[in-house]
Amino acid sequence: MTAERFMVVRVPGSGPPALIGAPYDFATLADAKARIAEIEATHRKSHHTHLEIVPYRGALAQALAERGILA
Repeated sequence: MTAERFMVVRVPGSGPPALIGAPYDFATLADAKARIAEIEATHRKSHHTHLEIVPYRGALAQALAERGILA
């Protein structure tokens, strides 16, 4: 069985979720949380989007397709 990985996606108020800019794929939850903190530290304005961590196993492309996430 493949190890669980974590992708970070942005979820707009309308429209489909999409991967954030690279790096967006992480081996640990802590690394994914650190990436979100890094992004949020430089974006102080309110946006109509939020960031989410999505766990997955197997191929990233397959996980994206199954969840309707844009690459």
